[in-house]
Amino acid sequence: MSISIGALGMSTYNRLSGIESGLDTESLIKGLTSAEENRVIKAAREKQLLSWKREFYSEIIQKLNSFNSKYLTAGSNALEGMFSKYTAHNTGSQYVTVSPGTNASQSSIVIRDIVSLATASRLESANPVSKPTAIAVDLEKTGELSGKSMNISLDGNQKTITFSAGAYSTVDAVRQELQVQLDNAFGAGRISVGVTEDGSALALNSPGNTIVLGKSDDTENDASTILGFTDGESNIIKLSDKISELSLKTSPGSSGTFKINGVEFSFGATSTLRDIMSTINSSNAGVTISYSSLTDSFTLTSKNTGTGNQISIEDVSGTFMESVFGTGMFTDGTNAEIRINTNPASSDPEALTYTTVVKSSNTFEIDGITYSLIGKADGTADENIKINVSYDADSVASSIKQFVADYNDLLKSITDKLSETTYKDFPPLTDEQRKELGETQAALYDQKAKSGLLRNDSYLSSIATSLRNAMNAQIAELSDNSIGIGTTLADIGVTTGLYSEKGQLKIDETRLRKALSEKPGQIVKLFTQKSSVSYSPYVTDETLRAKRGKESGLMYRISDIIQGNIRTTTGSLTKLVGNSENNYSSIYALKLRELDKKIALFQERLKEKQNYYWIKFSKMESSLSSLNKQSAYLFQLSTSQ
Repeated sequence: MSISIGALGMSTYNRLSGIESGLDTESLIKGLTSAEENRVIKAAREKQLLSWKREFYSEIIQKLNSFNSKYLTAGSNALEGMFSKYTAHNTGSQYVTVSPGTNASQSSIVIRDIVSLATASRLESANPVSKPTAIAVDLEKTGELSGKSMNISLDGNQKTITFSAGAYSTVDAVRQELQVQLDNAFGAGRISVGVTEDGSALALNSPGNTIVLGKSDDTENDASTILGFTDGESNIIKLSDKISELSLKTSPGSSGTFKINGVEFSFGATSTLRDIMSTINSSNAGVTISYSSLTDSFTLTSKNTGTGNQISIEDVSGTFMESVFGTGMFTDGTNAEIRINTNPASSDPEALTYTTVVKSSNTFEIDGITYSLIGKADGTADENIKINVSYDADSVASSIKQFVADYNDLLKSITDKLSETTYKDFPPLTDEQRKELGETQAALYDQKAKSGLLRNDSYLSSIATSLRNAMNAQIAELSDNSIGIGTTLADIGVTTGLYSEKGQLKIDETRLRKALSEKPGQIVKLFTQKSSVSYSPYVTDETLRAKRGKESGLMYRISDIIQGNIRTTTGSLTKLVGNSENNYSSIYALKLRELDKKIALFQERLKEKQNYYWIKFSKMESSLSSLNKQSAYLFQLSTSQ
């Protein structure tokens, strides 16, 4: 923002700028109205400075909010997860993986057997679902087959079949010739050629394999028109085919309705098999349906593993379920079963007592540790699974280092503002001044004009002091000097530097890692302990506030400080400059609106006074013009006599 005086309005009179008098009218009026113009500039500069300060406060609010969101947001698990980190050494990772959670603890575990894995219930097609590829045989045209050709593809391997010379007077004669040619092309028995029950057509079959019939490349000797098949006809169904076009063994009809586990599904003639499968898979029937072209079969699989997940199907109208599954082959799911000891008193697996654990899923949690079973283990000596869960001091140390780094950045953003140099000789620029300086020089000027606006600011000073005090004070109920660990940050190797470093924290990693290995629980409490006094911005009882401050771990202390400044309605900084939810009624918003009113009033007064003088000078110029005209006229008369 720059300060604009601007064109403030024109007089209702014509402005005559010294044509007759020779006076610099504009400069004279500017001098006569300088007091009013200075009032506008002063108020505009005050507004500019206030706007800049609001921007700086808003930046601090954003930094406080980001820090709070990362580490201290109520209800998040980030705080607990930061310190509750465990690692597991597992000798049987080929059988089971383990993942310690935030509720884990240091422990030793032995798994003797993984008796079984959890499986899902399944319903499979009893037989291949597709029809054999049919070739109609028109006995009136079979005599024309001699020398005719057709293409046949078996699993993508295409061959050209040519009928030998001869007369084919019966369907069986055509079958025998075609079988010979197919055996020669693909090997004996790869494709069998039979005759349909009514004896009118041939049936090509190759279970588990894809047969595709095609026209001959030699169009003049093509056998397709004689044998009555279409180009691209196949024995395997296509998921993209419409229901009315599917070659299922029992036609489902053009439309129908069926139920799976009591959930009803309907389809029409234009529905594709893929559409139906997608609808089933996204439903609450508790199953997924899949198709394998390898086995030419459908499978319904329960979404949940374990026993007792029955799968029921029913055709309400049409025969879709019958077409797809026939009588069906149902396989009940199984439970996962392991034998485990979670607190071994001996290192000898043979001497331990084991508890049998049965779960419906292969992934489950015991004592804060998530187990994911991969394969069976029969309990032999080389398959005993030993798991040791230990506190991950390295990860926790890294988390503390990152926290300290983020805290230092936050504190520095505040203390830098508090100590910025003030340049009193650099007031905000007006538009004219900015134009004279140019863009680059104006930007450099603005840097100095903005510098020091929050120097020694009481709000920021209070925040910085509160943060430093919170980080250095002892935590109540953690005093245990006998162990020398856990009451303050200094006890675990985190200290403040020199006075000139303004509260920045430094880490002695050796001391920190030693503390983490010896008393991790104390360190967790140092950061995360919750006070018996609940947080509330409205607590006025200083005793309660002091009690909460002493009892709270470092994270909650910092959170209270931040909340006290950025809460939507009660935060000190929020009340001062507002936020996205509360900007209109903030102290600065009210001040800026008052300044806008003051600037408008001063501009109006400036305008009025400018117009006043322009009117006066214009009248003077007009009078001088008349006098000059009269003088010229009189001079003309005198010279003409």
